[in-house]
Order: sequence, then C-alpha cells, then structure tokens
Amino acid sequence: MAESIEFSKKVIEAADAKIEWYNSNVIPQISENYRLFHTCVKNLQDLMIKKSLVKPDPYKLDRKISGIKPLDNTQFIEGERTAIIGMRFSEFETMLDWICTYYKFSIDSLKIPEIKKLLDYNNSFIWNSLSPNNTMPNTRGLGQLVMEIKRGGDMLTSSSVSDIISKIQKANSEIARIFKDLSDFQREVYKYKVRKNVILNPKFDQEKAFSSEKEEVAQIKKIFNASMGGEPFYTQLIEEIAREDQAADREQIQAATLEKLAIKEEKSKSSTNEINTKEMLLAAIHSLCAQVTPLAAVYTKLSENNETLQSASTSFWGQFIAALKKAFGIQEKPVEYEVVIVDQATDTKRKQRVSFAPFVTDIQKKASFFNSFSLKNSLAYKKFVNADEQKLLEFLNKQISDLQKISVLLKALDDYFKNNAPAEKRSKIKGLSMELMAIKNNSVNTNQRRAEYISYIEEQEQMKKLGMDK
Repeated sequence: MAESIEFSKKVIEAADAKIEWYNSNVIPQISENYRLFHTCVKNLQDLMIKKSLVKPDPYKLDRKISGIKPLDNTQFIEGERTAIIGMRFSEFETMLDWICTYYKFSIDSLKIPEIKKLLDYNNSFIWNSLSPNNTMPNTRGLGQLVMEIKRGGDMLTSSSVSDIISKIQKANSEIARIFKDLSDFQREVYKYKVRKNVILNPKFDQEKAFSSEKEEVAQIKKIFNASMGGEPFYTQLIEEIAREDQAADREQIQAATLEKLAIKEEKSKSSTNEINTKEMLLAAIHSLCAQVTPLAAVYTKLSENNETLQSASTSFWGQFIAALKKAFGIQEKPVEYEVVIVDQATDTKRKQRVSFAPFVTDIQKKASFFNSFSLKNSLAYKKFVNADEQKLLEFLNKQISDLQKISVLLKALDDYFKNNAPAEKRSKIKGLSMELMAIKNNSVNTNQRRAEYISYIEEQEQMKKLGMDK
C-alpha cells in the first residue's frame, strides 16, 4: 500500500512538471502553426477572389462563432461549385481566424474530444490530396479551383499557389503531430488527476483498494464523481491505474509510465562534431524563399489599391484626357505618393515620395528572384553552392537590408491608402497587415540563422587567438 501511494506522488510530481513544460514549450508551437495556416488560407482565398473564381462572402461579418463545428461537406451540383466552395472556404477561413484570435490553447482546454474536433476541422479539405478527382466534395471542389488558378495564371502565380499549399500542408502536418503526442499525454494527465484527486483523497479507502486490482477500481468509482469535477469515468484508464499499482509486473509498468512523463529535451549537438559553416549560410539564404508568397500577395494588393485610388481621384474629363494620351502614345506622368515614414527607434516621422511603378516592380522582381532558388536543384541555387562564404554573407546582408527597407515603405503605403481613399472606395482598399507580419516573421527567421553563423565564426576566431583551434 505504501509503495502505491509513493508511486502516486512520483506520478503527480512528474506530471506537474511536464504539464508546465507542455504549456510553455509545446502549446505555443500550436498557435504559431495555426497562424501560418490561417495566413496561407487567407492568401489563397484572396487569390481566388482576385481571379474571380469565388466571390467575397457577404455574410462573413454576420457569422457568430462560439466553438469548433464541422464544416459542411455534402455533395453539390457542379454548376454551383463556385458559390458553394466559395462559401465553405470562407467559413473555413473565418473559423481559423477565430481559432488564432480567441482560442486559448492549454493542457486543460485541449482534451482528447476537443483535439479530435480541431483535427477534423483542419482536414475539412484534405490538403495532401488536393485533387480535382478526390472523392470528398470540398477537397474536389477546391482542387478544381486551384487547378484553374495554375492553368490560367503566370509562372509566379502558379508558383505562389504551390508555395501556399505546401506551407498549409506543413503547418497542418505539424499541428497533427503535436496533437498526436498531446492525445497520448492526455491519457497520462487523466490518470494523474485520478491519483491526485481520488487516490490521495482522505475519503479513499486505501486498505480495501489495495487488496486487489478489481477492488481498487471499485473504490475509485465510489468517490470519483465527487472528486473529479465532472470528468467522465474511463474504465480502461482506471484499470491501467490499478495495474500500475498491483500487477505482478508493476515495477516494469511503473517505469514505463514515469518514462512517458519524463521531459525529453532535444540533445544539443556534440561540440566535437564539425559544423559546416557554408551549409549554415546556405540555409539562411534558402529561408529567404519563404518571402515569395507574402511579397506576391503584396504586389497584387498594392496594384489593386493604386488602381482604386487613381480611379477615385480622376474626373470624367481627366479620364477623357488620359484616353487621348494613350491613343496618341503620350506617356502619363508617373504616379508618386508622399508617405510618412515612422522611425520605430526614435518615434520620429519624416515624409518620403515613393514612385509607385518602380517600387511594385522591384517587389515583383524580388519575389521572382527568391522563387528562382527555392528548389535546391535549380541553377540559381547551385550558383550559391559554388560561391565563397564571404560573397554569400554579403548577399545575405543585402537581402535582409532590402527587405527591411521594403517593409518600412509597405507599412507607410498601407497607411497612406487606408487614410486617403474616399469613403465610398475605402471598403475596396486591401490591408497588408497579414503580409507585413509574414514578412517580419520570415525575416526574423533569416536573421536568426545569420546571427548563428556570425556567432559561430566569431567564436572560432576567438579560439584561434587563444590557441585552442584544432
């Protein structure tokens, strides 16, 4: 009996530590992957609307969400595909937005039934099999729309769609992996709560309970409802507890249980292993390819916002003159916007004129350039492999600097379009907040890789000065 109580205390101590570790280390990864998932779904939705494959959802703002509910996946008439998939995809995006904004991820909230609901919702579209021939109505319908985008778009658009789908697949797979581990852990959490609230409860008859496995189950059941705060009684898990306490091979079973509750931190690489510094740089450069999707979306949105603003500011007479100039080959005056740049470090403001056409062209070129070396067997990437490290570092520094400047101007232009569009046109202005966040997050990742490289090189140089190099 004393051994069983002592084991319960070990389980409680180990589970408390692992719950804290999960909440601080693993749960945030779920939120990050859902944010990436939502950003990509929103980008895909915007692209389908731009290509007139679906229409904006007029009921989006009226939709009230109180919890995870399954997405309709019933059959529909082929002629209604655009309307049905447009509506269902909008509902899917709205739910993802709600999950990212309001859902509080924690060990307490992510019980096994809730995990199942989230996984089922994530797979409302089967992302790894997004085919026009899929037997599931939603997946088949979306697969047909994606195929139409690729078939009717340019190379950059087609590549952007592929990149979006790839990122969705990666985020969804990572969420599923974490949820699988979490589901296994929740079984142990349930047993931990039974030990903490029932077995160590003063009302629990330990003498009777530890006379046999069957009697322990009976004694747990006796005070379960009063001690477990509405938790369901899972007979299989209660019987596992009894076996841990009283089975003939309980020592092995207990060791296995404590092993499940152990925190397995990733082991750091041995300092004796040789680190390929060029590979570190190449990985940092390749991470720039993550910017393709947000930059392509920015180019599209800025072009549409510019068109909206220019059409709003041009009178009928102005449009007539513009038509005449076009007819006679007379070039229009380049469009410029005077934006306000805010220095985040000093909170000072300055004005700057932005020539719109060259700026958006540079963004499009940057996206195309990053896309050119997204595949490691491409000619562009092979050029990096053959270059020396100093040249690679200079290239990386320039790209990071360029992206920082682009981000500053994008934020200023985003504010300009929102603040200067006439009231009747304001609803047509498309914000860049999601893309700016994606560019920032991707830049942080690239910066971190560069910093790791520089730190390692400096460390090696210091060791050489101290005569400690091998």
